[in-house]
Amino acid sequence: MFEMIGMLVVGLAVIAIAIALLVLVIKVALVLLPVALFVGAICLFGLFFCTDGSENETTTVYHNSIEQIESQVFKTRNPAQQEFHEKIISLTRQKWGVNLDPIRPEIDSAIAVVVQAYCNIAENDNFKPLITSANDYEGHAAKSAHYTGAAIDFRIKDMGNLANRKELVKMIRDELDDRFLVLHEDIGNLNEHLHIQLRKNSYNHNIVWR
Repeated sequence: MFEMIGMLVVGLAVIAIAIALLVLVIKVALVLLPVALFVGAICLFGLFFCTDGSENETTTVYHNSIEQIESQVFKTRNPAQQEFHEKIISLTRQKWGVNLDPIRPEIDSAIAVVVQAYCNIAENDNFKPLITSANDYEGHAAKSAHYTGAAIDFRIKDMGNLANRKELVKMIRDELDDRFLVLHEDIGNLNEHLHIQLRKNSYNHNIVWR
């Protein structure tokens, strides 16, 4: 009988201790809950803004790239333009690596003027000027007209003395209209050349010829 009462008392004591511990845990949890919620809210708030900013930047770059691609219009020469292009190019020589395929039809017209001027200065109707760069060389300025097929370079340093070379440049400049910019660059240096390009506002930069 006493043993049973003793066991009952022990059992009740264990239950009471368990309840007390549970109550203590609940109280601690209730005390810490606001702190935990506050810290969690700050973390979520920061994460939201960090992610949002990153996504906005990435999204902006993505959309800009898409818009740039979508804004480009690819055009191909019609048969008459292609025939003229091939004929004009055949009247020139090209430095190794020169890429003439994506140049604009307006540049083909400029080449015709250049060829005639070189022949006049050389006093040789069969003279072929040397094209040193079109849409190819990576050393041009980042926004160079070369990369839009709107510029071309010719060797000029071997066209006689400086007076002859200046006369050649003037002849070409007078023959081409104001839509073209004609530059005699690096005069007297190894890289002296004739640079011809369409002026920036005279053509649609989004049209890519190929």
